Amino acid sequence: MSTAAKLGEAQQQKLSEALSVLDKTVLEMIMSHEPLSRVLESLCLKIEDCFQGLVCSILILDSDAITLRHGAGPSLPQAYVAAIDGVPVGPRAGSCGTAAYRAQPVVVTDIATDPLWAEYRQLALAHGLRACWSMPISSRTGIVLGTFACYYREPRTPEADHLLVIDRAVHLAGIAIERSRTKSDLEAAEHRYRTLVERLPAITYMAEVGVTGRWLFVSPQIQSMLGYTPAQWMADPSLWMTSIHEDDLRLALEAEKRVQETGELYKAEYRMRARNGRVLWFRDEGAILDDMPGPKPIMQGVLYDITQYKHLEEQLRQAQKMEAVGQLAGGIAHDFNNLLTVMGAHNDRIRERHAPEHPSYADASEVQEAVARATSLTQQLLAFSRKQFLQPRVLNLGCVLPDLGNMIRRVLTENIALQMKVEPHLYRVKVDRTQIEQAILNLTVNARDAMPKGGEIAISATNLQLDRPTTLTQGSLEPGNYVLLAVQDSGIGMDEETQSHIFEPFFTTKKPGKGTGLGLSTVYGVMKQSGGAISVESAPHRGTLFKLFFPECKESGAADEKSAPVLQPLEGNETVLFVEDQSAIREVGGDYLMKLGYNVLAAPDGETAIKIAATYGKRIDLLVTDVVMPNMGGQELAARLVQTYPKIKVLFMSGYPDGAPGGWENASACADLLSKPFSLKALASRVRTLLDSARANN
Repeated sequence: MSTAAKLGEAQQQKLSEALSVLDKTVLEMIMSHEPLSRVLESLCLKIEDCFQGLVCSILILDSDAITLRHGAGPSLPQAYVAAIDGVPVGPRAGSCGTAAYRAQPVVVTDIATDPLWAEYRQLALAHGLRACWSMPISSRTGIVLGTFACYYREPRTPEADHLLVIDRAVHLAGIAIERSRTKSDLEAAEHRYRTLVERLPAITYMAEVGVTGRWLFVSPQIQSMLGYTPAQWMADPSLWMTSIHEDDLRLALEAEKRVQETGELYKAEYRMRARNGRVLWFRDEGAILDDMPGPKPIMQGVLYDITQYKHLEEQLRQAQKMEAVGQLAGGIAHDFNNLLTVMGAHNDRIRERHAPEHPSYADASEVQEAVARATSLTQQLLAFSRKQFLQPRVLNLGCVLPDLGNMIRRVLTENIALQMKVEPHLYRVKVDRTQIEQAILNLTVNARDAMPKGGEIAISATNLQLDRPTTLTQGSLEPGNYVLLAVQDSGIGMDEETQSHIFEPFFTTKKPGKGTGLGLSTVYGVMKQSGGAISVESAPHRGTLFKLFFPECKESGAADEKSAPVLQPLEGNETVLFVEDQSAIREVGGDYLMKLGYNVLAAPDGETAIKIAATYGKRIDLLVTDVVMPNMGGQELAARLVQTYPKIKVLFMSGYPDGAPGGWENASACADLLSKPFSLKALASRVRTLLDSARANN
């Protein structure tokens, strides 16, 4: 017989009405989104109204699945409610803790004697509680959510009507708790999603597809990036199109058209102007949302700010272009230097055969001037391509700038003021003093030319400490100590387009005949070859600021001192092995040394030179060799000859110092380098110097 059949008809009718009221009351509260605590409290009170002396309690299982927390107990003593809040579930944890542990009803008719209450009975008895029946509250999937308990103040066993009402109460409590948890989980997920969206370094959006489509949502990042509040942006659908850079508008529209025609993903990269005029690069990616209401399809997407990435990409492209042009320039300069060496050498011979008053002597002097100018150009090309022979010294730029200031003032016009400020105790740097002086002079001459109506040039040198990698307009800097040399003018300035080309060789904004376009490329090359970096800041009518960054050198050393040349005899009678693959240089150089009394052995390459040395059978005092030659280069040749002639001196010749790792200076302990183009006297002087140093050491 069912529980309901056991009840009397009148009692059954009364319970039926009570349960209907219970269902209606609790379910209405749930649908009205009343707080869970109020729903459970009302449920307890309604059950207590059905039975005199009954006291109800609802405990909710915590997310750890082992702790019961207070849910409702409006008629229980508050001290008892506080005491059982947080009790753990277990096999002997009173009625509620055991019911939750077993996931089964637990009926204790007398708390004073039941072993399940051994650890808690004094707590209950102190408040006059003697009986406790507990039912687990479960979700629709059978997961225990908590317990519903009925207390009496005397030992008692539940009757049929008790069980019927408790069963309904447990069902309603389960609905309330599960719905509350679902709502809480949904709100938590929504909060996490919103937090994620609002913290992304990007703008998320929902908008109708089409140029005039409405924007349904845009994340708050739009204000920090573009200067518009979400409300302003969504109120004006035209803002998107009017903010896109005019040069990128067609690209954005074509991507929009593809989306409408094919339904494929929207992908485009374009620039947008912020409200303050700043131009930013964005990558726009979006997808059509299916089954969205409305006359137009809805697209959900993300606008990523890729401005920094684009700047780095442009720097890489510029660096690659500069490297390619530098290799070309270096190769041209190398070949050109060979030609200039021959031209200069033959011109020296012409000058030697004629008196200064002879017409041919004057012509030869003009040729010499032309060779000197061409040599200067090739040196600038080599500096740009970072293949120039530098002689770095450890020095203090603070000792260099005052002397250089006197030279700079001589090239400035009277309407230009020069300010120099040098911080005391600058870090020491390792640079080629001559090349750095030339670089600073190039910058000040450019600054002068940018101020035809006068102005001010400020040159400063300060110490700089970098704690993190720093990106510059040309390259980047690692963390460390640097000397920052700044050259600033108040001239006409440059736009961004001009700035993107200023370090390229032969690029100039000056009128024809007023500049070679190699000044800044030379500065760029010298800084790169010296291990430093350069950056530029400029704007039209706001002047220009060049910053040169020199890494600190920990080595000891003093400033490069320039000494006056010492006159010395050029003649000699030692044996010189002259190796050069350019026959014109080999012939004119060898012939000149022979006229000075030297015994010259000539060879077109390294392999031939090895054979000559092996068959010569006598002492070879000096090897004069080109660095780059077919079959065997000068460095390998020198290394092999040193094994046979340990005291041999080596003089390398090169249009630029290409060579094996370790540098030309390591090919021999007694090596030097003569940069092409050179005069015959310069060749003879270097030969004599090396031979004399060998004699002094013996």
